[in-house]
Amino acid sequence: MTSTEPTTNPKTGPLPPSTAWEEKIEPDEEKLFSSFAREIEERQRGVLREIEARRDRGGRDAEIARRVGGRLLRGFHAKPHAGLVAEFEVLPGLPAHARFGVFAEPRVFPAVVRFSNGTHTLQEDKKPEPRGIAIKLFGVAGEKLLDEQRDAVTQDFLATSHSVTQTVRNVRQFMAFVRAEEKGIPALIPSLIRHVGLREAVRILLALRRTVLKPKVLSMATEEYSGTAPIKLGPYAVKFTVRPPEGTERAAGDIPQDRPDFLREDLAERLRRADLVFDFVVQFFVDKKLTPIEDTSVPWEPGVAPFVRVARLRIPKCEPDERLTEKVNQLSFTPWHTTEDHRPLGNVMRARKFAYEASSAHRGRSAEPTGLPL
Repeated sequence: MTSTEPTTNPKTGPLPPSTAWEEKIEPDEEKLFSSFAREIEERQRGVLREIEARRDRGGRDAEIARRVGGRLLRGFHAKPHAGLVAEFEVLPGLPAHARFGVFAEPRVFPAVVRFSNGTHTLQEDKKPEPRGIAIKLFGVAGEKLLDEQRDAVTQDFLATSHSVTQTVRNVRQFMAFVRAEEKGIPALIPSLIRHVGLREAVRILLALRRTVLKPKVLSMATEEYSGTAPIKLGPYAVKFTVRPPEGTERAAGDIPQDRPDFLREDLAERLRRADLVFDFVVQFFVDKKLTPIEDTSVPWEPGVAPFVRVARLRIPKCEPDERLTEKVNQLSFTPWHTTEDHRPLGNVMRARKFAYEASSAHRGRSAEPTGLPL
């Protein structure tokens, strides 16, 4: 791999993109990731058992059970807020180091977008938790990385508003946090200390206070969604963010934020009045210390790795359709459904390959579509 090593001191401004990135794969990774995937599967089954047990209570419990219909939910991002048809426009005039894969030339890809919560449960929107966006492009040529989707004409991008992944250094720490969290708040801290040590536990909890425990999301239209971990962009490595452009209206109306599905209602109200637009921006790897591949706890600072706008996501004005949301919700979304030009990088992404595949398979995924689910 050729290198374009940075030549600028970070104190004086941005550094040039580098191709000197590398992954460090541990010998026992596949065993570790397979174990993690089995834990995610058991969580899915536990959530379904809990939902079925509440079926006879009536009210919202019965409605949730009806909506789930006895199906396993996703291991994460279980609750859909909306499934929508969109356009993904690759912008003209991109720098040469950005013109790879789907960004090779200006064009518009048809797409669907799934807005969701971040956890494995179907709790009310007033509960603070991460939120997600999943984008599936149509008309993407080239061999895909997953064997069963190798000939598909689709490609996925997934991002979250904030995430535990942004606070942990690797998958081992992520798994330790998930296990500690399941034991409840009183046991979380001692369990986390036992698994990662006092220093790292304190660091993670302080980081969580700044990110995951920030004020609740008030609108899916005004959040920034990060891919969290890097992916390839041709010979380069990047992190991507999906964010609203400057001037996006902060409030859509007077929908009470104590309503259980107010985020869905907010999206619907906005889309009845106007298109919904997001910028798709990337940051390029510049060096191992400032933009690490394996350690997701280190933010890639814009002052060192500036944002480059490469695409525009537009969801046309519409009346959101519950049937379309259900069709989109039945699709599988994974960061590994892509070409080699956008292969996921780092141990978090390598673990996601196992976790997403197991989750999707156990849910009974729909066949990868060849056209928009209209």
